[in-house]
Amino acid sequence: MATVKINLSESSILGALEERGLILALEAFHKLRGSSKATFLQDLATIDFGVLEQQQRALELPAQTDVSGLTPPDLHPPSLPASASQATAQECAWDAYRSGDIAIATVAGGQASRLGFDGPKGAFPLSPISGASLFQIFAGQIKRLRELAQAEVHWVIQTGPGNDLETKEFFAKRNWFGLGSSSIHFACQGTLPALSPEGQLLLAAPDRLFRNPDGHGGFYRALKSSGALTKLKDHGVSTLYYCQVDNPLALIGDPVFLGQHLLADAQMSAKVVEKVEPSEKVGLLVCRDKRTLCIEYSDMPQDLCSERAPDGGLLFRAGNIAIHAFALDFVQEMAEAQLPLHLAHKQILALHGQDSLTENQGVKFESFVFDALALAERTVVQLATRQDEFSPLKNRSGHDSIVTSRKDLSHRNLQWAANSGRFDDLPGSGPFELESSICLSPTDLETNTAHMALKGRQIVTG
Repeated sequence: MATVKINLSESSILGALEERGLILALEAFHKLRGSSKATFLQDLATIDFGVLEQQQRALELPAQTDVSGLTPPDLHPPSLPASASQATAQECAWDAYRSGDIAIATVAGGQASRLGFDGPKGAFPLSPISGASLFQIFAGQIKRLRELAQAEVHWVIQTGPGNDLETKEFFAKRNWFGLGSSSIHFACQGTLPALSPEGQLLLAAPDRLFRNPDGHGGFYRALKSSGALTKLKDHGVSTLYYCQVDNPLALIGDPVFLGQHLLADAQMSAKVVEKVEPSEKVGLLVCRDKRTLCIEYSDMPQDLCSERAPDGGLLFRAGNIAIHAFALDFVQEMAEAQLPLHLAHKQILALHGQDSLTENQGVKFESFVFDALALAERTVVQLATRQDEFSPLKNRSGHDSIVTSRKDLSHRNLQWAANSGRFDDLPGSGPFELESSICLSPTDLETNTAHMALKGRQIVTG
């Protein structure tokens, strides 16, 4: 359904609420006076009523996942170790880089509170020796891409409503990591109003709706509404590499992956890791009717999760790791599309016909970036090896934690250094760091002719 455009006049906004049966919001509005009433009116004016109607319909008819007719996708081999058969894809991507056709996008809308750190997650100091932040690790790789391509590589950072200003200040205080402010663009994630189970709007305050971030599927609209999409097009960008900030092992702007995407003229592509246990909680990429789609682990029946392929591995093994490539025109299309909404039933501290905040049954809504896969006519799915490309930073301790992510980063960098054959005195284990601007891959480290020295257990440019 097309988005209903609402004028900023009081009568049109209140009429839109009344038409959709949003009585509690109307009653709350009429109780207010003066500036509080004006503030609430401004908040109501930002509602996308087309999406709100989609939310109300989703309450009435919760989405049912169809798991019929599923087949595993064809998997391209990993980028590492590099093979001669991937040379054509690599060169295709480097041609695109040299022409300024490729930009990098990093989703970084979360806070690092679960890590015991006060700030945006991208600001978390993960590197084991220097304490470089996740943002700095990514920035170094982009710097190296620029050096190799001898061309500008633009970088879009999607922030969230709770960390947008802080993230921008973090970059400014660090002089944009030497990349220049003109090539770094910020796009703040949007929000969606939460609803009661009956479809009524909830209030966080007498003059403010209760909202939650609209999910990583809001990436598309964020790029458009921020103006970043227009800026990228004006700079001649046609392809976008996408990853989340909490995966320090991501091969930023991987030429093999992007080259395969470009050679296939794909609209959206994805990297996956092999799922080895049926019970692993990871979304799965599958195919149906010549389309690729992602199904959440909770929606896959146990018998399908456990089914085996002739090689003995799981038949459905393509675990989603939130690394994608996009044709920019497809991003533009998705910014106008209504992706499916996913519901989360929660206890929400809000006003709901009361005069004070209380715990209420509520429903939060979000969209997922990977739901756009089903709308793409052409896709590429590439396998990645976990030890080289995936170690998410989610928790303070335990699984996918600071310890495991930092350890995996150290181990990968040590292996790269050892395999390069350029260093005689390497530690057998323990903390080890490669400055991220030195190399994008083991091959790059082997051929990089820049002066390098081993300083303690960290390789740095001299």
